[in-house]
Amino acid sequence: MTPYMRVHDAQRVSRDVLTSRARALPHGRARTARATTFRPGALRGFDADERYDAVVVGAGVIGLACARALSLRGMRVCVIDKAESIGAETSSKNSEVLHAGMHYVPGSAKAKFCVEGRRKIVKYCEKKDVKWENIGKLIVARDESQMDALEAMITRAQMNDVDDLALLTSEQLTAYEKNVRGYAGVLSPSTSIVDVQELMESFRRDCVRDGRTTVALGDEVVEITRGLSKTFQVKTKSRRVISTPRLVNAAGLYAHRLCDRLLDVYDISVTPPPPLYFARGMYCELKKGYSAPFQRLVYPLPREGGLGVHFTRDVYDKCKFGPDIEWIDDIDYTMNPARVRSFYEAIREYWPGLQDGALRPAFTGIRPKLINEAGDTDEPGATTDFVFQTESQHGAVGLVHLFGFESPGLTSSLAVAEYVADFLE
Repeated sequence: MTPYMRVHDAQRVSRDVLTSRARALPHGRARTARATTFRPGALRGFDADERYDAVVVGAGVIGLACARALSLRGMRVCVIDKAESIGAETSSKNSEVLHAGMHYVPGSAKAKFCVEGRRKIVKYCEKKDVKWENIGKLIVARDESQMDALEAMITRAQMNDVDDLALLTSEQLTAYEKNVRGYAGVLSPSTSIVDVQELMESFRRDCVRDGRTTVALGDEVVEITRGLSKTFQVKTKSRRVISTPRLVNAAGLYAHRLCDRLLDVYDISVTPPPPLYFARGMYCELKKGYSAPFQRLVYPLPREGGLGVHFTRDVYDKCKFGPDIEWIDDIDYTMNPARVRSFYEAIREYWPGLQDGALRPAFTGIRPKLINEAGDTDEPGATTDFVFQTESQHGAVGLVHLFGFESPGLTSSLAVAEYVADFLE
């Protein structure tokens, strides 16, 4: 399996291409049966406490967006999350950036959904009065050796239908941001920031306003079995038993663990999820008394495993630097203050004026990676792209797994939700 999806038309990614990111069923063609149309209240005679048209596991930005899209199509939806609040994991521990789409391989799911998703979220925020700001971003090359990579980024952006990037000289960089230093750079005027918590709360309000959707927090799915009439029986820690013909695994960091709880739904050993690795990233902030050095976002050229230690600020003008990357074995948000030392060297590549002692640790987030630290692509299923695993791979009609939704998952959320809803409708 190659690490990226490759299609001839970078502007379109078909369902067949997207679902091919997961391993196909062996010994024959992958099954392509669609989920059957389900009318509210159509299930009868099944031993379950509750019945919904769809269950979404995970109340992060992706899960809430999917629930909203399904609810808008007239379905009764139940969202379940073991956390006591929405977006408690990756969705609330990130840079809060709406990416333009220049970083992703043309034809990939990340490229497609990032570009589509940013446009959708901007329109949504305008309509719903969610706080966002189009502040733009500078990507800085520290020396001449990075010019090929910088120019390749512009070419890649054009292939992804991002046509507003501008190549800047060193003098132009400084004209945009007086504290920036670099050999050259790229301006992305459409990169934006958003209040992620407010966005998720708006998604939740959309879901519950019509009375069709329930968001169950502080509960956990412990078992999923096959019921009658191609339904799923979802059992939770609170002893709820929910029957549904549609199930969306949007559990983020826990998406792979949910697969272990699909008892007789399909043979996981035949169609396993892709490999999973946790990449913890720490963010730092300026200590009290230090003012923000930039108005725009400022990034180095992307590093292996991420976009490098970059500068961002939120819609309330609070600034932060990060994330770095630390590969860990399990979900653990512990901050290591000793890692702050490495931030100085990384940040001084584009802000040499950073003073010693100006930084302190702020928080950590964890990215669900589908490729290991070494970037090996030999492992079955390893990829840097989003993975959609549907019945074409696992054979379970009505089940959609979402794996590897790190950045640009936030930006892509509304576009991903439309794709999932189209598939399950």
